Amino acid sequence: MTEKEKRNLDILDTIRKKREVSRAEISKLTGLNIVTVSNYVNAYIKKGLVHEMGLDISTGGRRPELLRLNKEYNYSIGVDLGAPHIVEDTHLIACLLDMSSKVIAKEKIKKIEEPQDKFIEKVTTLISSLIEKSGVAKEKIGGIGFGIWGPLDRYKGTARYAVEKGGIFSYTALQNAIEKKFNIETVVEHDSMVAALGEKWAGIGLEEGAENILFICSDSSVGLIIKGEVYYGATKSAGELNINPPKEEAASPTRCWEGYSYGCCLRSRGIDLGIPTYVKTYFRENKDAKSKILDLVNGNLDKITFNTVIKASKDNDGVAIKFLQEASAYLGAKIAYLVNLFNPQAVVIGRGIEKAGDVLLDGIRKTVEKWGYEETVKVVKIIPSSLEEDAVAVGAGALVIQKIFAKT
Repeated sequence: MTEKEKRNLDILDTIRKKREVSRAEISKLTGLNIVTVSNYVNAYIKKGLVHEMGLDISTGGRRPELLRLNKEYNYSIGVDLGAPHIVEDTHLIACLLDMSSKVIAKEKIKKIEEPQDKFIEKVTTLISSLIEKSGVAKEKIGGIGFGIWGPLDRYKGTARYAVEKGGIFSYTALQNAIEKKFNIETVVEHDSMVAALGEKWAGIGLEEGAENILFICSDSSVGLIIKGEVYYGATKSAGELNINPPKEEAASPTRCWEGYSYGCCLRSRGIDLGIPTYVKTYFRENKDAKSKILDLVNGNLDKITFNTVIKASKDNDGVAIKFLQEASAYLGAKIAYLVNLFNPQAVVIGRGIEKAGDVLLDGIRKTVEKWGYEETVKVVKIIPSSLEEDAVAVGAGALVIQKIFAKT
């Protein structure tokens, strides 16, 4: 990013966050001198991106003019391409945002296993429905951002799911199809990274001034914001929380990390933390067990889902609480390692597992306190995603807004 682009982003984001702000306050908050701020602001006013809204209370001398972002100057679309481990409530989600990052319209559709061409058609239909629902002219949309799973290969334009089947998806094929259909520029980034950006940019759970943030996408990946900026890594593939064992070698039974199993925190259990699998195994091995989980599925073990367990836990079901607590200990150990490594101010828990509530979150906090170093644990706050299922889509849209700001 050039110096001019950084200044654009700093000034415009300050106006966005403060809603109404004077040139003098922008200068104070950004560290830029008042003449520089005024020159940039005058250019924004001329373009129609910023409006002058009247006069603020004077602290002596001339009353300062207040500035406000023109929220309708442009719009962005953010699309969550859905978790690769598909469970009962995995969706593709698209949000249309104004320049203040407010969600103007939202559409979602169930994600299923299907060929890539059918998947791209579904995404295209989703975006078309969103634009129609919003009533915003296509020409006013400045870009479409996508949050996608797995390590990204920027040379081949592919994303790969790092667990189980290891499927390859061509995100450039998606970009080409979308840009041809809508004539709108697109950008693709890792879902955990844009989710982290979404929470910092538009969320309400973080303390003001939090500059070092981790966003935990279940147990599969982590979004990293370091010193206020998203950290993508050397090839923009940072954030995976799994190792990649050599496929030509047989897994050793004494090395849990070498095989895909539920016993090692170096491997992902999946978007549902493996909880339904554990619970089903428990009931198969304990035929006489009583639980509200069984009542909810009428005794059909195949119908047990993560949401079933959550619902039972809220009714104080012992079995449900037991397995949520076990999962919190597993994930908490993973997070403790990250907290020790990155020393963040906040860890945001998302990708759906935050729905489990305090049973899971309190268990994670206790485990992090147990395994983390005192120096790091005493400052970190572990909180649920405030954007919930919209975190990835809002973050992808926010990424577009950042680019619009920077290029103004």
